[in-house]
Amino acid sequence: MTGRSPRTSRGEGAGVSWDPIRDLMGLKDRMNRLLESVLRKGDFSAEGLSGWAPAVDVREDREAFVLTMEVPGVRKEDLVIRVEGGIVTLEGRRPLDQEARSALRIERPHGAFARTLHLPSTVDEARVTARLGLGVLEVSLPKSAGSRSRALRVKVL
Repeated sequence: MTGRSPRTSRGEGAGVSWDPIRDLMGLKDRMNRLLESVLRKGDFSAEGLSGWAPAVDVREDREAFVLTMEVPGVRKEDLVIRVEGGIVTLEGRRPLDQEARSALRIERPHGAFARTLHLPSTVDEARVTARLGLGVLEVSLPKSAGSRSRALRVKVL
């Protein structure tokens, strides 16, 4: 929890109230990413538990799924994207900066990460594209021809 008071006084954060459900949902998402990572790798060591998993936004339009992931400090050479049917795996590594090795406190995550996402339909693996710019990875996954949504007129009997 954030330790914020559920009430706000006038003038101080007026109009913005504490939402415990939002905080709990954020905690749930972080726990799910941790468990997903640990169970997939089978690594229950302290090093495996300290890994990080960048958040992913998934959009769907008529033609494709688009994944957006914030990965500042990750070079494109350190990213691996695998697509198998409707399953996408994004892996990468962010090294610890040389200056950070002598830091008194390190809060920015570093090391290896992996995210696996199950999409609701299959994608055309031959047409998948990825772009990395300003620390944001965008992956476009065109839907396979058989899974694209289309208007269908149904005769009612």
